[in-house]
Amino acid sequence: NNLSNEIAGSATGAVGCVVARNLKNIEHTPFHKRNAQNILLDVRDTHVHFSGSDIVYDKSVKLYANTSKITNEEAVQITWENPSAGLFDMIAIYTPPSRGVQDYLDFRYVSDTKGWQKHHGVFNEILFNMRSDYELRYLAIDSHKKATVKASFKISVPDNEPIHGHIAVTGRPGEMRVMWGSAKSDKPRVKYSQSPDLKDSVTAIATTTTYTAEDLCGPRANVTDPLMFQDPGFFHTALLKDLKPGVRYYYTYGTDEASSKTASFLGAPYPDSKVAVTKFIGYGDMGAYYPPYYDDLMPGAAGVTRALEKEAATGLDFILHFGDISYARGRGYVWDQFMTQMTRVSEQVPYMVGVGNHEYDHVSGGEKDPSGAPENGFHPEWGNYGNDGGGECGVPTSHRYVSPDNGNGVFWYSFDHGLVHVVQFSSEHDFRPGSRQFLWLEKDLKSVDRSRTPWVVVTSHRPLYTSQDAQGDHVVGLHLIMALEELFYTYKVNIHLSGHYHSYESTCSVVSGDCVKPGTGTVYIVVGTSGHQLEEESYRPYPWSKYQNCQKFGYERMTANTTHMHIEFVTTPNGEVLDDFTIPAWDETATTHLFKRRR
Repeated sequence: NNLSNEIAGSATGAVGCVVARNLKNIEHTPFHKRNAQNILLDVRDTHVHFSGSDIVYDKSVKLYANTSKITNEEAVQITWENPSAGLFDMIAIYTPPSRGVQDYLDFRYVSDTKGWQKHHGVFNEILFNMRSDYELRYLAIDSHKKATVKASFKISVPDNEPIHGHIAVTGRPGEMRVMWGSAKSDKPRVKYSQSPDLKDSVTAIATTTTYTAEDLCGPRANVTDPLMFQDPGFFHTALLKDLKPGVRYYYTYGTDEASSKTASFLGAPYPDSKVAVTKFIGYGDMGAYYPPYYDDLMPGAAGVTRALEKEAATGLDFILHFGDISYARGRGYVWDQFMTQMTRVSEQVPYMVGVGNHEYDHVSGGEKDPSGAPENGFHPEWGNYGNDGGGECGVPTSHRYVSPDNGNGVFWYSFDHGLVHVVQFSSEHDFRPGSRQFLWLEKDLKSVDRSRTPWVVVTSHRPLYTSQDAQGDHVVGLHLIMALEELFYTYKVNIHLSGHYHSYESTCSVVSGDCVKPGTGTVYIVVGTSGHQLEEESYRPYPWSKYQNCQKFGYERMTANTTHMHIEFVTTPNGEVLDDFTIPAWDETATTHLFKRRR
């Protein structure tokens, strides 16, 4: 408490948050199964274990779908008929079809479908391209929980369909990376042109990576099971060069045999370009939603994603997603759903991610950690760093997203874009003075040319300043303040953006726990409101906390010119702006502030 008061000011009393129901610990099934009361069910509680299994096809039992071929994220209507349907009979879905009866991806009880008392039923599912075909099976379940396959129906998935397209800046002039996935690695490429019909297009050959269960740090991620590790296929990255700033480029990705629809983006500005405005969006803590259902574990994800699609269409320079990206936590099917939901945004706007606890934190398998962190990652005695990544340790994230190569991959990096220098660092790695990351961060901030980029925006998953009353995270925030706040002040960081708390909060311009004149201290913004269930913790009324909201989903929109930055908390679903303020560029003539604590 003394440490808290000394660094971050003092507070008394608390302001409460009201949340309808707490689903933070629920893990949804692949098809977000619900009970009769429409309550989301947990995949850990709903998997049925059979005492045995058999295959005895019965001509009186019918099972079919409205299609035998799908592409990614396609709605399928499934119909069953059985004159002797049992209450606990089920339609199980498998991928690939070679899986045993017990190893289904998800299921529906026939008794949960309309009209089942009349011995038939119909239901709908959204099927994703998980790089293998599907098989539906009617399972008759007897009183001893033995499952007998009575009928089946196969649905094929194209093995060369390009999926999950997204783009990212490289930090170098005239370049853009295009990334996507597929089941095959045959001759991946991007064709791009200034013409919508791709006339006179240039071809960029892609590089390819993948990972196996053995490459992951621990369970659940490395357990070969339909609900845990799924073969991710291949990840392709093509580097587009010689792009002109502000020019729209049209492109397709895939192979000559199977190519994506045409997408487009604007060439990033050169360092010496005269840019009038730079506009970007930031948020954390989104997660994947399942298209038929919008009010579940990630109740804000659908609304924010739809809003981002509109924002992208009207013009954005880039998007920052600072951790807790998909919330897969070792469940491969969640990555497929998240990457699909973001495609319409990330194909046209550079989508720059950082890692959070749910992508990275692990307690085993440290030798497989792609960040190169010692032992099993960062676990200081005062921290609450656990196994929140479900054994992923950043492997799925680092294969899906390729970042500028001036730092440590997706874990920490920086780039210039227009008027803004962006730094994404990892609060999940050692950030203390003298650490590898700290030394890199100090060098990067010291190298910023303010005549080109008058704005410096730093992000991390966990916040420094937050008044929300969560003790374990609060302690980590105090250590972040001790390690980094003076560095931010020395190198004139204008804004720090973070998530982790599923809520919104903005501060005044802060130096060492005190509000100072705008333009002479860093503004700290927590915006973990892009999807996951909102927080319940109360707020403490610290004097530096300017605005708080734990009732609305949304994202932060920032628009900068050479002298001022306009900052808005845009909420969904109606686009209402609830926190709206403007800060000036850093005042170089201001008096130097003294810190209450020094490193």
